[in-house]
Amino acid sequence: MKKISLPILPNAPLSALKSSNYEGEFKLRRHRKLQFVENVLFHAKKITYKSTYQNDQSNSELFRSHMTKVYHKIKNKFSKGSKLVEVGCGKGQFLEIVKNDDHFDYRGFDTSYEGTDNKIEKRYLTEKDRIQADVVVLRHTLEHIPSPHKFLLLLSKIFPSKALIFVEVPQLDWIEKNQILFDFTYEHVNYFNTYSLCSFFSEVIENGNFFGGQAQYLLAKFSSLDLSTWENYTDSSAWVTYDFSCYYDAFRKLINPFKKFKKIWVWGGATKGVLFLKHLSNCDKKLFKSILGVIDINPMKQGNFTPSTLIKIVPPKTFFYESVNKDAIVIVMNPNYFSEVKDLIRRESPSFPSDRIFDLCTSKNVEKISSYQTNQKHVISELEHA
Repeated sequence: MKKISLPILPNAPLSALKSSNYEGEFKLRRHRKLQFVENVLFHAKKITYKSTYQNDQSNSELFRSHMTKVYHKIKNKFSKGSKLVEVGCGKGQFLEIVKNDDHFDYRGFDTSYEGTDNKIEKRYLTEKDRIQADVVVLRHTLEHIPSPHKFLLLLSKIFPSKALIFVEVPQLDWIEKNQILFDFTYEHVNYFNTYSLCSFFSEVIENGNFFGGQAQYLLAKFSSLDLSTWENYTDSSAWVTYDFSCYYDAFRKLINPFKKFKKIWVWGGATKGVLFLKHLSNCDKKLFKSILGVIDINPMKQGNFTPSTLIKIVPPKTFFYESVNKDAIVIVMNPNYFSEVKDLIRRESPSFPSDRIFDLCTSKNVEKISSYQTNQKHVISELEHA
């Protein structure tokens, strides 16, 4: 694939139109044996996780439910009072669930943490750390760290060999099956399918997919960490260029039905929404000009602007009360949230037609738009003959 430029941190919205707007070079390669995919042009020094990084999804009832399911999947394997440590705990949403249940003695580490829980340290782990734990949790952390095998080796020195590790990362199989161009992001240097994630361990206790297939998990013992299959990681002959052309073809096909509309709201200002807008601005400038704004339920993003494309992010209430919505449509970026968004619009803005709410990642949009246009023609015809 040819290298492209992507916003470095999609989840760090810009506070003003004149804010620094950094992009990084992106080019993927795949390891022949491990089936592991990485951005060969990634530079860790470009990434700084601080308070402006807002990846909190806990405002969504669906996502809170997902985190609760993850928690119980872990809890069921440990007795009360066991020690749980989350590495890369973000804003601490998962540890809030842990804290409220009072089953684990917990700790957390993340440089972007903004809360007041004294059990969460705003720092990275180092080789000097030695921490007791029964289970170490890595939720959507490993995809951000270059040379992930070296990071796991570091963790195996910090934590006891008898401890278990629970890893959750995006599922590359889902991205490839659905050909979702806007799921590839600069801050994710790594992309794992089931095989590559399990390749770190000689024995896996449990693994599987969840969150609609978009994410996967693995549970294993640190004592079973086996990096022998990663020995040729630095051998250039072990890698092949990742074919990206099919993703652009799928993206053009995906956006084509929406060219009929002049007013479009994007629902979701996280990675998918920001990357969708970035690619849209490159692939179809005319359609990009139809974007009215980005709707997001995270209050820390509202009032800010999307990296790279500088589209304003607004709260749902702005959409509910905008008179411009008369002829507008809503495109929901993540299919997992489609029903939740549709129900919210139905409750708060019942006059907004449900057939103008679209799930971006579905092949049925052509049929749905055709049906919508037919209905509109019938309405116009009835008005003309009234």
